Formats: sequence, structure tokens, C-alpha cells
Amino acid sequence: MSAIRMLVLGVVHQAGQAHGYQVRRELLSWRADDWAKVAPGSIYQALRTLTKHGLLEPVATEAGDGGPERTVYTLTPDGETELLHLVRSTITDAVRDPESLNAAFAFLHLLRRPEVVDLFHHRVRALWARLVQVEPPQEAPPQPDDGTPPQVTALMRLYAAQIRAEIDWALDVAGRVRDGEYAFADDVTNQA
Repeated sequence: MSAIRMLVLGVVHQAGQAHGYQVRRELLSWRADDWAKVAPGSIYQALRTLTKHGLLEPVATEAGDGGPERTVYTLTPDGETELLHLVRSTITDAVRDPESLNAAFAFLHLLRRPEVVDLFHHRVRALWARLVQVEPPQEAPPQPDDGTPPQVTALMRLYAAQIRAEIDWALDVAGRVRDGEYAFADDVTNQA
């Protein structure tokens, strides 16, 4: 739920105000149905849940295009806080689902550049800690045969390779952020 929660909060934040169909249309234009597994029904459920928890508030209704009226939402101050918390905590949490990481990445621009670099370095440290658990150092003595099927050992090698690839990716992103490749909340060009 944190991926859809983050995406709905983020789209409403960017739009200022939005109804469910606008949120859905925006997320589909981003192809979030592919990289965050967003289903249309989950967007409307998230809108209801976020409103119930005081993170969104209805501000108006609009006539639908031949259908029912549409409720227009805006982010509350608590919703803003929650969105930024979700982005930060997802970037640093190396065990979150990939959909949440993808959603957080879509809203990195809401943060300040130095903070984003620090968040990715924190992620790298957390990934290294996971890698050490999965793949002990080469000097480790061989373990006695514990009955683990050989294919499980192969699976662990795949898992370790995926973690190493994510470490490389996170270091690359941190470098690109540091070097000014992306725009962030503290960039002069973003402030109007």
C-alpha cells in the first residue's frame, strides 16, 4: 500500500488539487501500472483511505463527463508530511518492495539535493549489510553440509548479484544527484 499511497499523495501534491480520474490519468501517463503495479481501483481506495486518515481533504466536486460527480482533493499539512516521510524512509529502507522504491524515486525532486545524496548513501550502507548476510566474505570457512538443496545456493547467488547491482545503481544515482543531473527543491531554477 505504501507505493500507491505515495503516488496518490504525490500526484495530488503536484497538481495542487485533483480528482480520482486526474490522478489515474496522470499515473497511467507515467506507466505506473507497469513499474508500481497500480490498478485503477487501488487509486480510488487510496483516495478514500487517505481522506479518512486526514492526509487528503475534499475541497470541491465537479461534474463528471457524463458520469457521476467527481470529488476534488487537496493535500493537508499532515499529507505533505506523510508524503515526504514516505519518500525518505523508502529510499533508505533497503528491504522495501521495488514498487515503493519506484514511487519514491518519482518524487525525489521534492527533497533537497544534499539530503537525497545522503539518503542514497544510507541505502548503499543498508544494501552492503544485506549483502554480507547473504554472501559471507570469501575467507569464511566452508560450512558443513546442512542439507540445503543446491538450487537454493544458486538462488542465493542470484539474490547477492541483485543486491550488488542495486548498490551500483544507488551509487550511480547519488553521483548524478551530486553532480546536478536532476532538479531538486533547493535548486534556484525550481523556485519561482
